[in-house]
Amino acid sequence: MKVFSTLVCLLAGSVATSALPANNTAEVEFAVSKITWTGLVKRGEPPVSITGTAEEIYEEITRINPNYDNELGLNSPDSTVKRRDLEPIQRRATTSNDWTCAYGNDVNAESIGTGVRYLYSIANGDCAAPPGKPGAGGCSISSCNAGAGIFLCNDVDHDLHNPCTIVADNAVEVLINCQWTTYNGGNSWTTNTHGQIFSTDHSWNVILNRC
Repeated sequence: MKVFSTLVCLLAGSVATSALPANNTAEVEFAVSKITWTGLVKRGEPPVSITGTAEEIYEEITRINPNYDNELGLNSPDSTVKRRDLEPIQRRATTSNDWTCAYGNDVNAESIGTGVRYLYSIANGDCAAPPGKPGAGGCSISSCNAGAGIFLCNDVDHDLHNPCTIVADNAVEVLINCQWTTYNGGNSWTTNTHGQIFSTDHSWNVILNRC
């Protein structure tokens, strides 16, 4: 599996921020499907659709086109993610103030960071979620690493197609604001997170939770 150098420092910095208390550890479960990604895999060819987690989608993309990173992905001249890595951690235009740390179950913050990096690695395409309704969103699991999931949930009655960068940006926003560190004894510490963030129009949301 490839190592993503882009955004490593950004996400490592977010995990190292000051600890916050856990607001809720109650079990939260909901039905989900895997995301369907639609985007270009090779220049000059039609877009393709691949269903899976971001990790699985990236592996399939690079199987089809081993030079994807340089042609269309993180290392390509047109990558906005590559430039974004040079910015300080701050709220993006695609995130909101409407987040809560009171939803979800504890997951490892570093594992969430790994999932975010995979989402950025497929940033030239869209991540989809099935129809839903307020309070009962149609959720897709966009990433799952070591039991730590990033979910895209749709609160409207038609399919949702968001750029994968938006899903990643909102996951980072929750990661920055909702994390706490537990001392395990000796030199061992564990940083966990969970939470939820809504779009400005409440038509969709992103959740960090167990997968």
